[in-house]
Amino acid sequence: MRDTDNFSAPATVESLVESVTKLADEVYVSLATIGTALTTLWAGLTENLRSAPQSTDLAPLRELILGELERRGKLFNGAGVVMADSMLADRPRYLEWWLPDAQRLVLELNPHNEYFYDYTKMDWFTVPCEQGRRWVQGPHLDYACTDEYVCTFSIPVTTTSGTFLGVAGADVPVAAIEQALLPRFQASGQRIVLVNSEGRVIMGTDPEFTTGSKTSGMDRSATAVPIGAMPWSLHPLGSTASP
Repeated sequence: MRDTDNFSAPATVESLVESVTKLADEVYVSLATIGTALTTLWAGLTENLRSAPQSTDLAPLRELILGELERRGKLFNGAGVVMADSMLADRPRYLEWWLPDAQRLVLELNPHNEYFYDYTKMDWFTVPCEQGRRWVQGPHLDYACTDEYVCTFSIPVTTTSGTFLGVAGADVPVAAIEQALLPRFQASGQRIVLVNSEGRVIMGTDPEFTTGSKTSGMDRSATAVPIGAMPWSLHPLGSTASP
């Protein structure tokens, strides 16, 4: 969103849709890079190994993932790949997920443990797996890392023959989304909120509707405007000068 930092023309709803789309595209470009790297690595591993790859075989992805984290700066607070069930010989489930401080995220993946993290039930995993399309889930609190609101973006990753390997994903803090988009939203002179598919607020210019709040009781003055291929929409609520 480098092109939203400076602007002169008043922002229209249509231009705000474009700004949100461009920001999302930045995220998905990085995920495509990570996903392609996994597909390429997997092809080489399965061609040269007699048995299924192991979790340690994914180590070459580390530098590329860390490179994307550095490239995106504060836009990402974690990124990587999350493997489908039983794809690896040594781990039923596995994440090659890295944080900006070059630490690998380690979660409890043993279903018999009370702290079991079952990512196969998360929308950011199930939608790419079952529908073969990109997704974004959130805002939700990132209890595993930062305890802040994030949106988790993801895309499906498959072999060259179409077998689902898992997803490439990234956690994007709502604070980073606000930093990129809020000045443009404010320039519209409207009370306007960005909302997810569940009717929860991601961000906006109306202090009544904070991140994570529901919009079911919202008095809408205009029809919601969808954000392209994303499960988000903009809800104009009228001029900021309105009582």
